[in-house]
Amino acid sequence: GSKGRSSQTRHLRKKAAAMKSIVLVALLPVPLAAVSLSASASAARDAAKQMLRAAGVVAPLQLDQRLLLCNAYPSESPVTAQLNGKDVLGGGDVKGSIAFQECRYTPSKVQAQDRLDFDLRDAEVRGTFEVGDLPNSDAVLLLVLEKRDASPMMSFKSFAFPSAEGRDDAQLAIINTFKGNMTEPHLEVEDHVVSAPATKGKKTPPSRSEWLNFNSVYSVEPGSYDMRVADRGAGKAGRAPKDLRLAKGTNYVVLRTAESGAPDSGDALIVYPEAPLPSSARRAGATLLAFFAALRAFA
Repeated sequence: GSKGRSSQTRHLRKKAAAMKSIVLVALLPVPLAAVSLSASASAARDAAKQMLRAAGVVAPLQLDQRLLLCNAYPSESPVTAQLNGKDVLGGGDVKGSIAFQECRYTPSKVQAQDRLDFDLRDAEVRGTFEVGDLPNSDAVLLLVLEKRDASPMMSFKSFAFPSAEGRDDAQLAIINTFKGNMTEPHLEVEDHVVSAPATKGKKTPPSRSEWLNFNSVYSVEPGSYDMRVADRGAGKAGRAPKDLRLAKGTNYVVLRTAESGAPDSGDALIVYPEAPLPSSARRAGATLLAFFAALRAFA
């Protein structure tokens, strides 16, 4: 009767309340676009800034903006990089280059209109990237080098996202550089549940999963997860899951690249930085909290 239906409804509501959504907030991507100014307006603005600085009204901002370079160009030849004609990675055969599927922070700071030149050390392939407008805040400036479709030429993906330093969460950029046959490739992320001895009267919380968009930035609760590429359009999953361990206050990059430079190569997931967490950092069935942060391109 109605009494039974009412009891069943209350039970379903309680069950729904216990299963929180993995994605808390979804925001639209925000491009980092420059405001177009005429020559006279730009000159007037610069003159006004100089007058204010001379009067001691405006002090130049000291921003913490770190450049992170990732090499997703499938080749046995490493990539060398120069910033405005000077080596940006330091000297030496190893320190002065970035291997395929490797990421590295550079010690050099970049400014708008700076020029970055890349060269495959053992091949006749070169590429140039010019820095556009930068954010007016502390940020990680991510530049991913990749191979163009049906061409040996280089191309780039660039993003600026907030620094995670001092935060309780982790920042996660998910970048796709693999040209596969999936119609809607996504990254499927789920709780990594560790089997624990059964406790009488206590049930293990169910593991939850979320489909994350590539070329996006997320804020994620620290912990251990399982991830794999899945085709949302076909409802099919890719290879076996790969571990994803995140520590608070850290910026991470997940790159989907070719597994090798072979024409029939499959894909691979690369995590930077990849470091294990203590076993105590994650409890079985802990809540996965992730929300979409603003993706910002500065190319």
